Amino acid sequence: MDISERQLRAFIAVCEENSITRAAARLFVSQPTLSRQLAALEQSLGTALVERLPRSTRPTSAGRSLLDSARAVVAAHDDLSRAVRRVTSGSEGELRVGTLYSLSLGLLPALLAEWRSRHPHVQAALREFRHQEDLVAALLAGSFDVAIGPIPDGWGGGSSRLATEEFVVVLAGGGAHAGPVNIAALREDDWVHFAPGNGLGELLDAACARAGFAPRVALRTEQARAAVEYALHGIGHALVPSNVVPPDVASHPLREPVRREICCYWRGAGDPLIRSLVAEGPVR
Repeated sequence: MDISERQLRAFIAVCEENSITRAAARLFVSQPTLSRQLAALEQSLGTALVERLPRSTRPTSAGRSLLDSARAVVAAHDDLSRAVRRVTSGSEGELRVGTLYSLSLGLLPALLAEWRSRHPHVQAALREFRHQEDLVAALLAGSFDVAIGPIPDGWGGGSSRLATEEFVVVLAGGGAHAGPVNIAALREDDWVHFAPGNGLGELLDAACARAGFAPRVALRTEQARAAVEYALHGIGHALVPSNVVPPDVASHPLREPVRREICCYWRGAGDPLIRSLVAEGPVR
């Protein structure tokens, strides 16, 4: 059975207007076009739906029986069309986001809050990972739609820069320091480090290596925010993103800055929801 939405609209209009002429004017089509649509529908169904009278039309018994169903199908088509427009415009739907714990506690809340304020009917489903390689593997496996984090080397999919993260030192015991910290001056001190494979730990190792030493590890943790607390309790210094440090905690920039670029990146061409997130632009 081959029935089109246009044929159903023609049938409904003829029934409601009791006139092919008025129905054609209502649908902005010619009378012959509407008559062909109605005839094609009747042929598909194998029964007459409309009785043609000298000055009007009336639905047949079969037409009256099918009219409510035809209206329901057309209404469902209209609902689907509206839903498609909302989804393809990026104003409705669910975006699955993967990120790192350090970003989920730092940069990401402000970004998603701003995005949701502009797209209140969009939902985000968040998955958080401790290690960058786990994040990338899950994205490539299709576990979520877009990743937010440092872009992996050689990434071949889509990407857009979001922010540059600045790293700061929280001194053991919450100590104060005048001006930027020379990390080489802390070579003999203990450090709060991160679990093997954690990108934050790699940044700490690289910063210390540039200063000519390896950090003396007092404790390892998985999370940047936890590292701040351990530093405040005197276990060791912590090198963390500035956006995970509470406003009332003293933190210090480095004389030789440590930064990392944070991007959105995704497989394939990206869909409207990804584009709506990327459209927010770099985080200030």
